[in-house]
Amino acid sequence: MSLPTLDPDWEVRAAAFQTLEWLVARHGPTLEWKDIEKGFEFKGQHLYFATKARGIFRPKEMRGAALSLKTIIPRGGRVARYEDSQRGEGVFLYKLQGDDPDNRDNQLLQQAWKLSAPLIYFCAVEVGVYQPLWPIFIRGIDRERLECTLTVDDEMLTAQERGVPMVADARAIDIRREYVTVRAKRRLHQARFRLEVLRAYEQRCAVCRLPRSELLDAAHIVADREEAGEAVVPNGLALCRLHHGVFDTDLMGIRPDGVIELSQSLLDTKDGPTLEHAVKSFHGQHLHLPRRREDQPGQRFLVERYERFRKVG
Repeated sequence: MSLPTLDPDWEVRAAAFQTLEWLVARHGPTLEWKDIEKGFEFKGQHLYFATKARGIFRPKEMRGAALSLKTIIPRGGRVARYEDSQRGEGVFLYKLQGDDPDNRDNQLLQQAWKLSAPLIYFCAVEVGVYQPLWPIFIRGIDRERLECTLTVDDEMLTAQERGVPMVADARAIDIRREYVTVRAKRRLHQARFRLEVLRAYEQRCAVCRLPRSELLDAAHIVADREEAGEAVVPNGLALCRLHHGVFDTDLMGIRPDGVIELSQSLLDTKDGPTLEHAVKSFHGQHLHLPRRREDQPGQRFLVERYERFRKVG
């Protein structure tokens, strides 16, 4: 078993990860470039997550491996310079920069591999919008193909199992990486699903019309863990976090004709104005549907979910 090696930049990475957590909590699982380019603070210094010009990035304040990787979706139909892709169960391939595996940028990836240093992977889901995945690790580098293989690890498990900040025992975490990369694939699907659903509903809650996208979720009508729970817009609803919670706990149902129903137990609950005006007042109202018919809730999804609501009720 290999001896642990200490990443000299673990404190910087921890600060970057903490800021990313805050950004995702505020804006949702996808971030616009304007939010990413603001960077983060570390011990009174302002550092950047990434730059537009470089796919592999390390701030000048860091001494070791890269901090982040970034993919792009070109504007105007141009072909992407590097074809990064997802392979198998959440395993990602990332093309090295240029034709020399030993150029400066690629050496930053080699250092990350040797240290098992955790990176940030900004995966482009549309022009100017990224799904950040972190911590992500380099499993291997193929010098002939000029590509590296990435897998995503769970931050809390990583910290607990290593025992010290950002110390890596590569052999000990291999099995866990195989498992958690499946969840990475799931998170990417969820990010794209949210973008498409919120766009279809014009960034408004389908129940109350709240127009703040940072407070909106893309709710599955039929849960994605179920066989029929496809991550497609007709199986989604844009819901504010309050109404998403009410819907997910089956206190709210949507009839196949789009009418909102609340459970009798909720209707019988007596409380203050929040419950009366923000929840109970929508009983019997119609959902606000997308303009495009193909984006509106699918009947088979509504029927299946409404039957569950009735059984629970």
